[in-house]
Amino acid sequence: MRDPAVPEEEKRQVPRSAVGANAEAQPASHWNNVARTWSAGDYQNPILAAHKRRVYTDLVAGWTGGRVPALALKTDLFAEAFNDEEFVSSLGWQQSLVGMDISTGVLDAARRRASVGGLRGYVACDVRRLPFAAETFDAVISDSTLDHLSSEAEIVTALGEAERVLKAGGMLIVTLDNPSNMTYPPRWLVRLWMRLGLAPYYIGVTLSRRRLLAALRALGMEIRGCTAILHYPHPDSLVRAMERAARRAGRGRLDGPVARLFARFERLEHSRLRYLSGRYLAVAAVKGVRR
Repeated sequence: MRDPAVPEEEKRQVPRSAVGANAEAQPASHWNNVARTWSAGDYQNPILAAHKRRVYTDLVAGWTGGRVPALALKTDLFAEAFNDEEFVSSLGWQQSLVGMDISTGVLDAARRRASVGGLRGYVACDVRRLPFAAETFDAVISDSTLDHLSSEAEIVTALGEAERVLKAGGMLIVTLDNPSNMTYPPRWLVRLWMRLGLAPYYIGVTLSRRRLLAALRALGMEIRGCTAILHYPHPDSLVRAMERAARRAGRGRLDGPVARLFARFERLEHSRLRYLSGRYLAVAAVKGVRR
């Protein structure tokens, strides 16, 4: 019997006309092309990957109390498809998790990753237009998905869709680029970076902490947690290059010190500087019971 959480639209690409006037930010064709041309070797950083897995696993497990939801949605599968930064396998949510992505190429690559394990379902759809019935999921995980959209209005729309498909009492955990980070680049520089072909994929806008919390509260959601995570600077490519250089120079001897350095900087999450040093805002919000 077909799982009701995986609609018949599973293999359908959302047409460009269906995702609004700013569809150029995240059309399926763009992400399919990224999937087709992705060079995993350029972004395989085992020390950083292990650090990210640990941070995200601790974050989600802490906010959910370590409980595995009956049915959960993850709003993109890029990490699951292409690198070792995925944390789904660490959580043990595979059999409860429906993974979605706008790109069928990303979905196909995620299916083939033995390390991730088979998820409950794989759905090709747009985060701004979810093909699920209201109150379907017990949890929604959106890790740096919405900061690949091109406007704040689109992010708010996507948050509304996440709230709609959550059951009453269900939790949304969302992370976004943190614009208060001291090294966060100005938008004109990001646009130049993309125009020069130096960015591996489209880099979108984000919301400030105040704006994100306000958007969630406007949806009637209760904020259960707010923090900043992954305390290392922009640009990501520089940090990755530095790790690779340390691994090559040390021939394994520097792996431990580099890992401890990442962990030491992560302690800033518990300081008053966390919103200045963290790369991502992280918020947990719970859907209230409709009256």
